[in-house]
Amino acid sequence: MQPSPLLEVKDLKTHFFLDEGTVRAVDGVSFDIRPGVVLGVVGESGCGKSVLARSIMRIVRPPGRTIEGSIIYDRGLRRGTDDDHVDLVQMPLDDPDMRDIRGSDITMIFQEPMVSFSPVHTIGQQIIEGIMLHDPDISKEEARSRAVEMLRRVGIPNPEARIDQYTFSLSGGMRQRCMIAMALAGDPNLLIADEPTTALDVTTQAQILELMAELQREFGMAMMLITHNLGVVAQMAEEVIVMYLGKIVEWTDIKTLFEDPKHPYTAELLKSIPRLRRVKQEERLTAIAGSVPSPYVRPPGCPFHPRCPQAIPGTCDVVEPELKQVGDRHVVSCLLYEDDAVSRNTESVGA
Repeated sequence: MQPSPLLEVKDLKTHFFLDEGTVRAVDGVSFDIRPGVVLGVVGESGCGKSVLARSIMRIVRPPGRTIEGSIIYDRGLRRGTDDDHVDLVQMPLDDPDMRDIRGSDITMIFQEPMVSFSPVHTIGQQIIEGIMLHDPDISKEEARSRAVEMLRRVGIPNPEARIDQYTFSLSGGMRQRCMIAMALAGDPNLLIADEPTTALDVTTQAQILELMAELQREFGMAMMLITHNLGVVAQMAEEVIVMYLGKIVEWTDIKTLFEDPKHPYTAELLKSIPRLRRVKQEERLTAIAGSVPSPYVRPPGCPFHPRCPQAIPGTCDVVEPELKQVGDRHVVSCLLYEDDAVSRNTESVGA
């Protein structure tokens, strides 16, 4: 029996209302995250991954706003109570409960720590402030001791001295470790990591990913890992969501995604991964045809049909597919699976 979800997102829509038009950054997304599970979210740049994360954290700023849907969070898991579900979308941003959930129950690691940290405050001041905000009964000395301990746990050398340094005096890898320490200081139930290794070299990336995997197991928390790197997903995630133009096109476990992808977009993403065999044979990488459409002019029907090698003329360019279950915790949004006969004739999608 599967455990009840820690977080359940239902038909979430976050749009940006600009002079040029409306950008449907997140357009009817539904999924859930179970306790202790690492969920990967992948897709090309501009598909809505970061906006989805910010929508869950309720930090989307105007001209963007969540216009529809729900984000049901089970805070009873933290408080040791039953049936303590809240809808984050319905909670006012200045509600004390919302502020307590954000940064304590649910925390986030942002893409670039250099711009996420304040340059005029020390690392310690910023971590201590977060600890004291979510634990009013703690003294400043106790908060500092906890901050030092968190820095030590994420591998910062000499944390007693580093805690009083500013971000500009730290390397990229150390800044990212400090960001992880700040996110985990409140012992969250869910950690959202938005491209946590984007600005780092490959060696530091590997170290950060290993650290995050170790801390995830140690804290027993769920994690939502946002990335465009399928190699990172293969290393870290248990389940994967594939997004395209603000929608989920496929959601399944990591093994099924790599061995039996159902959506043509997922299959094309997997084909574009560099492989050692190709390098030896001097083969060119397979690129996905076309480009992501303008966010202001979305194609009718399936959003991927202009680039899809399996598109059905007169169908995919007219009918917008819905998520359909094709296996145990495996759903796909593709008209190829609306009809069983069509599905049997398109087994080459995942080849």
